[in-house]
Amino acid sequence: MTAREVHDWLGSLPVRDGWTWISTPRAFAHDEGGYDAQYANDPANLAVGRGMVRLLRRRGASFDRPGVEIGCGTGLLSLGLAAESPYPLTLLTDPSPAFLRITRDKVARRGVEPSRVAYGVLMGEEIDRLPAGAFSLVALRSTLHHILDVDRFVRDAARALAPGGVLTFQEPCLEGYVLMGALVQFLAPLAAASGRALSPAQAAKVDEFTRSMSFYARRDVDKRQAEDKHLFRVDELMRSSRAAGMDMEFLPNVEYNQFDSPADAAAPSPVSFTAFFRSYARYCMSWDEALMARFDELLVPYCRVVEESSGGGSGPYLHGVFVATKR
Repeated sequence: MTAREVHDWLGSLPVRDGWTWISTPRAFAHDEGGYDAQYANDPANLAVGRGMVRLLRRRGASFDRPGVEIGCGTGLLSLGLAAESPYPLTLLTDPSPAFLRITRDKVARRGVEPSRVAYGVLMGEEIDRLPAGAFSLVALRSTLHHILDVDRFVRDAARALAPGGVLTFQEPCLEGYVLMGALVQFLAPLAAASGRALSPAQAAKVDEFTRSMSFYARRDVDKRQAEDKHLFRVDELMRSSRAAGMDMEFLPNVEYNQFDSPADAAAPSPVSFTAFFRSYARYCMSWDEALMARFDELLVPYCRVVEESSGGGSGPYLHGVFVATKR
């Protein structure tokens, strides 16, 4: 489908409260307005989306048809993607109208030509509502782990792509997160042994970290009502992609923003285990400075064996960028 045909398809759908409804809205489980502050996101960050586009250009991806982002959130990927404007139309979607409003405002402040961007309410689980073969891109950043049936999503994303189109996403990996959970459980006994035990509130935050890693990794519990549902194994995602008619490449322990560099720049360096571990505790688990100080004092020394074992490589898979091309 051309950009005009996708525009016409969007125009055939119901519009309510100013948003095109591809599916029924659903609010995010936490405060949408405070999301950027929690994760220390720069609201003017172009590097994430621009880095993704530059990565795809280096891979020889097609930009002939429209691109769609699933789960745009507050626009961390969307802003650079829309500003770079490599596609004839960029469709930004999210289940939450509040997130769409935040993203639309950011894109407007960048002065992006309005005719090149469209917005739609869409749940990732209902990506099968997109027209078949219409897109050169289906993109997600930290969204796939919110979707219950991952195999179905991958199949439906492949259906929405034209041949040569790309499904790409950045997601957490099981092995590294389980390792973080295994290590962090020793923080409380280490603190007690040091003569300065954690406070009850600090011990509760540490326990929450451990239990969260276990929950995300497990396959034997009901996750239908959970916001975060999965940690991923690379081999399983590769099998799902192959079954859906796509060939997948995995780039371990890097993020889209690291590709926001000249085409001849060296390959980005994988993030270190300790740096990622600290960042996850601080921003994703909302640890305060006092608890982070205990982390640095008591746990960082035990991360050194992981750092040394990762010398010359990427270390345990913590997260990474996946690029699947439709055959």
